[in-house]
Amino acid sequence: MKKILSLILSLVLLLSTVSLAVGCDINHVHEFVLSDTESTPAGCLEDGVEVKVCSCGEREETPIEATGHDMQVSMEVEPSCTRPGSTDYKCANCGKMEYNNVDALGHSYEAAPSEPSRVIRCTNEGCVSCKWGEPNNKHKDALTFSFTKEDEAEIDAKYDEVLALIEAAPEYDPELHGYAEEGALAEEYEAVDAIHTEFYELVENAISQKQLAEIAYYCDMDNTELEETHLYMMDYHTAIVAKFYTLSRPFYDSCYRDFYYYGMTEEEINAFLFDSDALSNPEYTELKERNNAIESEFLALSSSQQAEQLPKLYAEFAENNNKMAAIMGYDNYLEYAYENVYDRDYTYQEAAELSEYVKTHIGPVFNEIYKTFNNLTGYTDEELEKYYSQLTYSFFENLDGNTLVNDYIDVMAFTSNPDKSITFSDEFNKLMADGNMFRGEYDGAFVTNIYSAKLPVAYFGKGYDNPFTIVHEFGHFMNEIYSADVSEEYPEFTQSYDLLEMHSQGNELLYLCYLEENAELSKVAYKLIQTHSLVNMLYAVMAGMTIDAFEQAVYLDTYDGAYADEIMADGTITYDEYNDLYTSICIDFGVEKAIDGYWEYGMTITSPCYYVSYSVSALAVLQVYEIAHTDGFNAARDAYLKLFTYVDENPEMTMDEVLEYAGMLSYTDEQLYINIKNALS
Repeated sequence: MKKILSLILSLVLLLSTVSLAVGCDINHVHEFVLSDTESTPAGCLEDGVEVKVCSCGEREETPIEATGHDMQVSMEVEPSCTRPGSTDYKCANCGKMEYNNVDALGHSYEAAPSEPSRVIRCTNEGCVSCKWGEPNNKHKDALTFSFTKEDEAEIDAKYDEVLALIEAAPEYDPELHGYAEEGALAEEYEAVDAIHTEFYELVENAISQKQLAEIAYYCDMDNTELEETHLYMMDYHTAIVAKFYTLSRPFYDSCYRDFYYYGMTEEEINAFLFDSDALSNPEYTELKERNNAIESEFLALSSSQQAEQLPKLYAEFAENNNKMAAIMGYDNYLEYAYENVYDRDYTYQEAAELSEYVKTHIGPVFNEIYKTFNNLTGYTDEELEKYYSQLTYSFFENLDGNTLVNDYIDVMAFTSNPDKSITFSDEFNKLMADGNMFRGEYDGAFVTNIYSAKLPVAYFGKGYDNPFTIVHEFGHFMNEIYSADVSEEYPEFTQSYDLLEMHSQGNELLYLCYLEENAELSKVAYKLIQTHSLVNMLYAVMAGMTIDAFEQAVYLDTYDGAYADEIMADGTITYDEYNDLYTSICIDFGVEKAIDGYWEYGMTITSPCYYVSYSVSALAVLQVYEIAHTDGFNAARDAYLKLFTYVDENPEMTMDEVLEYAGMLSYTDEQLYINIKNALS
């Protein structure tokens, strides 16, 4: 058995030796070569393997660890005060993206000044944001709405007291009751007049409270309670004015006639009595209250609703105005508004004549500047920022625009009357610090005087607080300040609305001239600002004239311009033709591409027959721009300031006399229109 096993083992060994000899040389050395097809490279997250193969078939496999991502910065945005920052990463191996967002820094404002009259700046590098400190509330009590039913009752009681005294007095007898500075009748009237003065002051306070209710509503137009209060005070204002004038005729019939109407001619007395009777007429009051409701209804509508519902509302509004004018003894509301509401030195017929000068000389140059502005190109982001800081960004939030306005205000000083220590800078600081400046939601900006407080206030709505608008309204504000004491010596002192608009529009144009001479603006940036400002001023001219032509057509119910045959086909203008009517008027003026649709903003309801004042005043003060470019900024400033200081010479000047005093041409002189065309062409 052992022999057999030995033999088998020998055979096995022999066979093994033979097999080795056939497969490879016993002295073979492997040569491994990398196999691209069998190897797998490592990824960022997946392991790989390196495979090498010898010609004899022998293999070597080596594992390769995953490399991990190689993230490199592809884009980086630094955070600013208001804009979040971010860093974008991209893997250099696989292209995977990762994003790291950084919150906005938020403003870091410097400490508030002791008086919030100047701006508080953000201290973060590169930020041009600013804000105003809280006002010192100097005028808080005087400017807070506080009218109550108790105030109404007090007015009623004081009215009854005055009326009872008048009715208890003897009827007028010219032989017994003539005016005398002394005597029993003079003493009696003095006592009655004291009570009447108390009543007048209560009425004046009620009117001021109506103004404050309006401002409060404009600051928060979503507040239903404020909206209702505003409408209530509008109606109460109408009622209390009517109540005041009901005393006019009882005074006339009483023994106090010559005292109450002292200094007035018989013609003036009769005219006053006629107006008093009309204003206290219940029919007049009812019409006025309905128009108050229409205005309130219009303001509460959205933009889309306003466009849809305005024509029908306006048709009723205009009809009511014509009826009220008839009660006041006028043929139409145009006559009444031009003479009584806006105290103009020209009639609506004369305004229509001025519009022919505008069509001939101003329309073409407006179209050219409008086209130039739309075609301006080649500006950088930095130049656009300068433009936006003046025409778009808020003066209250953007330091660039704010700084330039403050620099301009600082060079504006009255020099013609050393007795009046009034400067633009001082009054500007007071306005911003003392709490008589408001910001709110109503789309607009205005200055009004709160009678009971003897205090002008300024309001700036959203989108109406850029530097040019601030400068515009501050022109109004400075006139209120400069002329505040004139009425004490001249009780009949008034200024036409056209002159009032010259203060504001002239200030805009003078500010533009200041920027040209003093601001560090590139030529392109200034060209943008200049062209926009001039387009805006000429827009006021064209819009004011076209709106006036539209109102004349509606109130007179007649039109003879473009497409008159279609509009007047049935002999009247209906509210569904208003849009076509305004388009036709714009065609008449040659500005349909730029102005068409402007009437739909609703100024025909909120300020009926007013906007021609924008046009006439803009035409007059475009001379400020002309003077600056012929004689320099200082000469233009001196001419502009005379629009205020004329009151030191003679407060009773007409507007033409004021323009002559300032060295300017009248708005009735065609040469003015030619000069404007030449200066702007």
